[in-house]
Amino acid sequence: MNTAPSTLDCLSPPACIGVLGAGQLGRMLVHAAQAMGYQTVVLDPDANAPAAQVSQNALQYAYDDPKGIAHLARLAARVTTEFENVPALTLTQLSEHLLVRPGAQAVSIAQDRIAEKNMIRSCHLQTAPFHIIESAEDVLTTPPDLLPGILKTARLGYDGKGQVQVKTLEDLSLAYASMNAASPEKQNGAHLSCVLEKKLPLLAEYSVILARNELNHMVNLPIQCNQHLHGILHLSTVFKGSLPSGLEHELILAAQTIAQKLSYIGVLCVEFFVLQDPAPHGLATKWVVNEIAPRPHNSGHHSLNSCDISQFELQLRTLCGLPLTAPRQHSPCVMLNLLGDLWLEPEGAQPVEPAWADILALPGTHLHLYGKSEPRRGRKMGHLNITGSRPEDTLETLEQCLSLLGLPPVSPAFLDQHFRHDH
Repeated sequence: MNTAPSTLDCLSPPACIGVLGAGQLGRMLVHAAQAMGYQTVVLDPDANAPAAQVSQNALQYAYDDPKGIAHLARLAARVTTEFENVPALTLTQLSEHLLVRPGAQAVSIAQDRIAEKNMIRSCHLQTAPFHIIESAEDVLTTPPDLLPGILKTARLGYDGKGQVQVKTLEDLSLAYASMNAASPEKQNGAHLSCVLEKKLPLLAEYSVILARNELNHMVNLPIQCNQHLHGILHLSTVFKGSLPSGLEHELILAAQTIAQKLSYIGVLCVEFFVLQDPAPHGLATKWVVNEIAPRPHNSGHHSLNSCDISQFELQLRTLCGLPLTAPRQHSPCVMLNLLGDLWLEPEGAQPVEPAWADILALPGTHLHLYGKSEPRRGRKMGHLNITGSRPEDTLETLEQCLSLLGLPPVSPAFLDQHFRHDH
């Protein structure tokens, strides 16, 4: 059996698990903890955040409020985080009183694209070619072969936010000036730090979600193939054999290398770009590392219904010193994000709840809503997992769900990824 103990003292139920952040990831983590018999406490500035609605205890403080930090330390036996933008200093301060996983150093690296890319390259792994821009002068020294590219803020960018596609040096100059003028750093007299990434021809996007404990034992979920729309994850498919075994091994090994480099304890997601043709771009491999997320990840939500151990239970196991057992996938699965747009069609109409009864009448559908009261365009309101006995069955049900929700069908190019092995 692929199981390893932990050097930590096992934290048994009904001990209290503390969570920094109370968004949807925190909500699903709280549900997993409660299913295992743990008490929970979440800290978030929003008293009605998704996890605050379901946790036994909810603390309403800013993440850097000393009173909130002290209050959380009194209630919790151990603490984790549900998103990477919690101040690293808060994690450091909490770690002076109790065990915190993941640690502040790993989280702080994930908060900064520049530090993240340098860390990845220190692992002898490739990223997209990039240029650091921290002033208008840096724009002028941009290597021409990095255009067209994507200008990204070094900090606080997610779900397509803080990103602008640029084709020319003039585009880049205007985009940086606009982003810099609107940044909080500008108000403090500093310049905004950004990264210009070369736009590469992508064949597919994959993510590896793993868990690592103190003994360097690692397990991972099956690899997810991801499709994005407008910078936001649209759907993830998890089908055994959908990518060549050699490529699958390479991506898992790369993710493990990053986890070891960070001395990471917890659940870590590593996103990869697989390229159509790397040669013209000076790359030695057919894939590059895009970014990391030091937490459970949107693309791993399928594990709630497709695997015998979810990513949230893995997070709890690493935090509580419980054995890490490799998750087993029992069903092919598609995970579809449900954005606020679904509630807001047609344009200008009052929000209308989608026809969930029609969706749930289809075989293998599993609805997960996050308890967010206000739908907004681009806002993640929930997700739908679709399981079946065969990948073809899940894709057939997916097409029916997309039609019922008024969403476009899945592109043939994306579906082709699951039934070809010449890539």
